[in-house]
Amino acid sequence: MTVSSFSLYLANRIQEAQQISLNQLSSKTGRSIATIRRTVHSLNQYLEPSLAFVITESKIINQLSYTEFVAFIQRLTINDFSTTWRERLDLLLCITMVEKKVNLTKLYELLGISQSTKKKDRALFFKELEQEHLKLLSLRGNGVSVVGDELTLRIKTAQLLSQIIEINGNNQIIPRQANNPTQQLRYQYAKKIFIKNEKKTHLTDLLNIYSWSFNYTSMKFLYAYYFISLHRIENGFVITKKYHPPVKVQTYHSFGQEEEDFSFSCVLASLDNNGTNFYPKDSLVITIRKQLVKYVEERIITTFYSRKELNYEIEQYLYKCLVRNFLNYDLYDNKLDDVKKEFSFLYQLVDYCYQKSLATKIYLDQYQLSTLTLLFRNHVLKNKISGRNLKKIVVITNSAKEKSNFFSQQFVYFFDAKVVAILNINEIYQLQNLKYDSLITFSNRISTILDENGLPNIKVNYYFHSEDIKYLAKLNFSHNSQRKIIAEQFVNEIKHIPNEELTDYLKKYYANFFV
Repeated sequence: MTVSSFSLYLANRIQEAQQISLNQLSSKTGRSIATIRRTVHSLNQYLEPSLAFVITESKIINQLSYTEFVAFIQRLTINDFSTTWRERLDLLLCITMVEKKVNLTKLYELLGISQSTKKKDRALFFKELEQEHLKLLSLRGNGVSVVGDELTLRIKTAQLLSQIIEINGNNQIIPRQANNPTQQLRYQYAKKIFIKNEKKTHLTDLLNIYSWSFNYTSMKFLYAYYFISLHRIENGFVITKKYHPPVKVQTYHSFGQEEEDFSFSCVLASLDNNGTNFYPKDSLVITIRKQLVKYVEERIITTFYSRKELNYEIEQYLYKCLVRNFLNYDLYDNKLDDVKKEFSFLYQLVDYCYQKSLATKIYLDQYQLSTLTLLFRNHVLKNKISGRNLKKIVVITNSAKEKSNFFSQQFVYFFDAKVVAILNINEIYQLQNLKYDSLITFSNRISTILDENGLPNIKVNYYFHSEDIKYLAKLNFSHNSQRKIIAEQFVNEIKHIPNEELTDYLKKYYANFFV
């Protein structure tokens, strides 16, 4: 039995979760439970019994620390590893970009792949590369090479190299610890292009001059693109084509050649920048942002008081999407896998607006739509205004004042609600004079009496537990955590209150914030 990238992906998910159900793994991977069981059994053959995954009837339990998981991967040899045709193509591309050519027969012998499989692979390679407007070129007696648009080749190689490198505290490029055997082989071929300290200093100086600060994933991609570009230029492969992205791109001079500088600038514009903003204002981006923000805001409870910040973040991301789509790459993050499920309503709004109004202006895949959903969700949380979704409740109880007051305070602690009255079951006639949204009780008997009197009510436990909070949230009670007050309105409201009355005023009208 051998290990594959799929089996390592499974192991990583199990190790990260510590224990996970077979149904969850099946749903996440699109593989049958039987396949997952077989794969984990195969993995266990490479592990000591004390570290092996425990497979029960419904779930898999992890016994590996992350350090032990990485050590396990590092012990694997190329003979232990079963590659897919796509992984072999990735390796082939990286080698030809560094070495200019590769002897496929020798490479397949190294990988332990048969000549018949090599023949099948060639057909698959031709078809896959054709989609990228690239091709596999046979060099008579000298192996093969991947040829085509130089920028496309560099972007694809930068993606592959950024997955297998890390940048340490000294800005040195080192191999990623968790590289599988084919990724380790990929790094062995590519590492020589990174050993150019004087060139690395030039890139670092450039980042400092312009105060650019990219996140770690983007920085790895930038390093990979920069060094593969230097290597290709030194070997006579220069970008000469003039490109026309759908948005304006500011040009930065690094390579001393117009087309090279512009291509490098496009890569910079596609990255996640935490430093000084260098994205030019673009009419296409602004048009798309206006439509998207307007559509979403009109269909949710929240008003975006942080609109300026939201507009900037949406525009910045849309700009990057347009440039990345032009360069035909993206930086995958597995945290985006579950956005569609976790925030289904908001995702559906973003997706529907895109499909209905924006698809002719910009292409967005599921992960880009998921990122936009998270941007909106972030500002929904930022703009949870006190009283915006206030629910007026009446508590029905026969309990003493102290007990009913505790319950009421507990309720408004968790939810944006106002207790308009606390009534005894014998006082329900007073409801006809009260304006309220819900009747709340924590007694089975009282809930039954209310039902018998035709009064819909919500029964919860006296002491709130997680299930009560989840239950009320499903009933559209809005969580009270991190509620905000609109600063300008609040200042205008209290500025005319006399100082001696201000404390009592705040306690009365803003009891959730002041004591």
